[in-house]
Amino acid sequence: MEVTNNTNNVPCTTAAEINGDALYSFPSSSLLPPEILVNIFSFLSDSVKDLLLCAQVNRTWHHIITSFYIWRTVKFKKFETFLGFHETLQLITKTRKNRALDNWSRFLRAYLSVIKSPISEEEYEEEEEEEKDVETQISVAKQTYFHSTQIYGYFVKKLDLSGINRKNLITEEMLRDLFPNIPNLESVNFYNCYMVTDRVIEKLTSSCRYLKKLKFFGCTSLTNRSLYWIETRCPKLTTLNIGFCIIITPSALQNLVDKCEELRSLTISHCLNTRAISLIPMIPSLRKLDLGNSNPKLTDETTNIISQHCPNLVYLSLSFSLITSKGLKNIGQGYIGKNSKILEVSSSNELPPFSNEERSRSKIKKLILDNCEISDKNLKQIFYCCKNLEYLDISLVYDVDDGVLRVLCDQLENLKEVIASNCYGVSVAMQNDLSKHQRIKFTF
Repeated sequence: MEVTNNTNNVPCTTAAEINGDALYSFPSSSLLPPEILVNIFSFLSDSVKDLLLCAQVNRTWHHIITSFYIWRTVKFKKFETFLGFHETLQLITKTRKNRALDNWSRFLRAYLSVIKSPISEEEYEEEEEEEKDVETQISVAKQTYFHSTQIYGYFVKKLDLSGINRKNLITEEMLRDLFPNIPNLESVNFYNCYMVTDRVIEKLTSSCRYLKKLKFFGCTSLTNRSLYWIETRCPKLTTLNIGFCIIITPSALQNLVDKCEELRSLTISHCLNTRAISLIPMIPSLRKLDLGNSNPKLTDETTNIISQHCPNLVYLSLSFSLITSKGLKNIGQGYIGKNSKILEVSSSNELPPFSNEERSRSKIKKLILDNCEISDKNLKQIFYCCKNLEYLDISLVYDVDDGVLRVLCDQLENLKEVIASNCYGVSVAMQNDLSKHQRIKFTF
């Protein structure tokens, strides 16, 4: 990337050539309005080095690029080693106005800033759905929108460290030092962060009193003590993901569920010590429940309890369960025609035949049947219970053949995407034919 020093009109290509005088070279009146520049610079958000070089051009560019409108969430996966991360820090400290950024924690306070926006209820409908950003408006006359790096930490609402596993970028001590600087944090994602321990959770909950969404999937070191800190210090908790936290016991999780009455999303998949049947919460506001790979495996009794006590579910995962057609019938009768839009029944034995009336009432839009032992006859019956289906995953279902795919495509008029990886019964000719389908996207 090439930038120009306005004083001498000399192109500059390195940080060393862009000296501190460039910060004061451009008159702000000659630049585009800040709200336009924000949109332009946002396209460079994946290139940290380019943005830092732009920040050294002039005062206005510096203010915009170092404002909390540009930076959303830290993506540590872009720094493959700690050395690469340190080199970026060295680059930003060369800017005259950023000499205060002399250590990693202060840099994070500027890098992690997130715009304050209300939480939409729609974000609970699907696990992969991201939070919706609010359009930013910046007035030229109100320079107070550009805050000093000393107070950036107060604007941080979301912390995502899911990309740093096994890269030794962050240690337990670093996390404990960071949390006091971001007291207004609401959402945390520590996906597969092995360095997260009970002491980290204790510091997190004591420093950040507005936590609403906690995702600790794969944090295998967490124990019941972490859940105790959460239940006593996070009364507004709406989302909890402790998948693969195998040390946590059913009694500790039950205490948390009883005290966090605003809980809307609960994921306890792969919790090998969890008796899922005793942990199904009687919380009317619950919208997502993931009980995948529970031990003992789920049965039809579980589906009966769910239908009685979870009336507002829009996402239900019963992967690797032992439920039969009777159990699936319970789920269908409880939620078809109400709010359910996603039904995940991976590794279940069979699908029940649904009546035409039930099919017309179905709201299910996403169906995940990967790695299931279901017959081709039951696969052809999917369109009976899922008329509004838009997404279908039948990966590793060995009974899938050309005829099954053709019937599903012809009968499901709303279908938009099909995942059929490793379905060895599908011929190469059929794969080539369906790959050119105009309405449906196929992945083989």
